[in-house]
Amino acid sequence: MFSALVFGVIGIILALLVALLRASSRLRQSAVVIQSLNDDLAQVTQDLNVERVWRLTGGDSTERPDPDSLTELYKILSRHHKDASHIA
Repeated sequence: MFSALVFGVIGIILALLVALLRASSRLRQSAVVIQSLNDDLAQVTQDLNVERVWRLTGGDSTERPDPDSLTELYKILSRHHKDASHIA
């Protein structure tokens, strides 16, 4: 009777440990997905900022600005508007 109780307790502990390991694995996968989504969101936000600055500086809407030109666009904007620092 005692051995059955011990094996039962050990079985429950092992089942809980397996459940914990699975949950941990799912959390790690979720963290990777969330980080990827955050990176994508940061890129989209940067692209939108470039587009806004491009339009504020009078850029042609048919021409798409390169995200690398963001610094140059901020300089152009600051020449036209003194309060460009709130955009940066």
